[in-house]
This record gives sequence, structure tokens and C-alpha cells, in this order.
Amino acid sequence: MDNLDYKKLKVAVAGCGSIGKRHIRILHTLGVEDIRVFDSSREKMEAALAGTPGIGLADSYDDLLDSHPEVVFILTPTGLHIDMAVQALTRGCHVFLEKPLSVDLDGVAHLKELRDRTGLKVMVGFCFRYHQGLLRAKDLLSQGEIGRLISVRAMVGEHLPTVRRDYRKTYYVKYSGAFEMVHDLDLAIWYAGQPVKRSYGIYGAYTDLGFESPDNVELLLEFEDRLSASIHLDFYQRPRRRVMELVGTEGTILIDFSRWEDYTIYLGRADGNWEKETGVTTRDDMFIDEDLEFLRAVAEDLPVSCTIEEACKSLEVVLSVTRPL
Repeated sequence: MDNLDYKKLKVAVAGCGSIGKRHIRILHTLGVEDIRVFDSSREKMEAALAGTPGIGLADSYDDLLDSHPEVVFILTPTGLHIDMAVQALTRGCHVFLEKPLSVDLDGVAHLKELRDRTGLKVMVGFCFRYHQGLLRAKDLLSQGEIGRLISVRAMVGEHLPTVRRDYRKTYYVKYSGAFEMVHDLDLAIWYAGQPVKRSYGIYGAYTDLGFESPDNVELLLEFEDRLSASIHLDFYQRPRRRVMELVGTEGTILIDFSRWEDYTIYLGRADGNWEKETGVTTRDDMFIDEDLEFLRAVAEDLPVSCTIEEACKSLEVVLSVTRPL
């Protein structure tokens, strides 16, 4: 494709739940002029239209693809991702997939083969890789501020009934549970920057919130070269809390990004002193940067940073823990 203005791309969005409505709104904010959407729930499509007037509505996913979009955002339940992405690639569309990539590895090799054969872009939406506080911490790590990284500790917890009053109707409660918060596992692997050698996990429905899937997950990873990580994910903690700790040979970086509006970084030096740095952000900022990278990659034939291979790293850890050989 010759370089063109990403705003002129014909964009289709499959899935109008909370994440779908956010991406639709952000695409509109970025100036994308042609947005057409589909959801199996007419009510959700109407809500998306009310939030972003001017978008087109499709009667089915086939109808959506029949409108000949150049780009398809697949923001549906995880178990539908691979089949829908294959359909889109087969129809000549570039694909953005919400995380996690899938519930298993079935069809992933075929998806890669299609991408490679067609030359189409496929990007997976790990939006926290675009969070300014987490990027700042990665810069500090890359600059050698804490020496060689030895340990990563990640923790996220939020009370799902507070976030989603209809939480019992979500697929989270049925099959993915707290594993849906795979962002923090992905971040731990991203910071580690090396392959996972071994992984262990303890998980289950530990609360009285009615989960059929795990509402509590503890993961322990060992990487190839003298580095470990521990990751805690839960759907019951109040108030919401999200922290990442990077421990090196010469110091520590602690990132508190519990609030959407700001973040705090603590840099601990080997001499015992702590430096504090704060930043202001919004929840939309990382989605804007993520969507902009993808649209520009399509319009200007640039590489995407979060590939299928990157997304497989966290998925393989989850599967190694939940479906051991």
C-alpha cells in the first residue's frame, strides 16, 4: 500500500463492549473518517452510536467485512479472536486484536502464516506498553540506573463488581477470570527482555463473588539468565491497586500506577536514597498512542511493536500453568 493519510483508512470494529466503545471513540478522536461497527448485541451497537455519532452499523460480521474495510479492530471475547482474525486477513484486511491473543494456541500458527504470506499487519493490544510511567521506568532500566535486573514483582487487583455492575454476565466470570488481566504478566516479560525458562502458578475462585473462573492468580516465572518474576492478579481487591517493582544489582524502580490519572515512580539508589518522580496521564492516552501506532503502521507500511509472537509469550505462560502436559 502506498503511503496515505491514516485518517482516510476505512476502519471496521467488531465488538462494542466497554473496550470497543473506547476504541471507537478514540479512532473518531484521531480523525478517522470512516468507521463501521458490529456487535451481536444491537443494544451495544446503539450505545456505541450514541457515544460516537456518525459511525455506521453492520448487521453481521460478514456484512462488516463485505463493506471492504482496510483495517479491522477485533474487540470481542477472547475465544473468538483467532477465527475472526483469520476471516479478516483472508479478506485482505489488516487486523488489530485486543489482548489476550486467544484462549489457546489453536489456529495461531495459521494466523502467523496468513500474516506472513499476505504481508498484512497484525497487532495485539497490550496498551500498558504505551503508559508513560511504565515507559519511563523502562527507560531508566535501559539506562542502567539499577544495574542488571534480577527480580520483577507485579501486582494488580480491582473489585470487578465495582468496575462492572453486570460482571456476572461477562465472560471473565465464565472462563478467563483474573487471567484476563494478562497486561501485568506481559509487562513482566517485557521488562525482563529474555525468554521464560519455567513457570508455576496457583489460582482459583477464592472469593464469594460467584466466579466460575479464577478470581485470584499467583504466578512465578524463572527466566533464562538469573532473573525471576512474581505476578499477582485478582478481581476482588479494594481499593484498586497496580504496582510494578524492578529490583536490580544497583537499585530498585517502583512504579505505582493504581490511578488512571497519574503515576509515581520511586527510584532507589544503592546509597540508600530514594528519588520520587510523578506524572499526569489519562486512561485514554495509552490507547491513543497504541491506535496511532497501528494506523500509521498500516498507512505508512511501518512495523508494529506488539506482534503475534510478543502476545504468545504471556499466553504460553498461562497455558503452561493452567494446561500442563
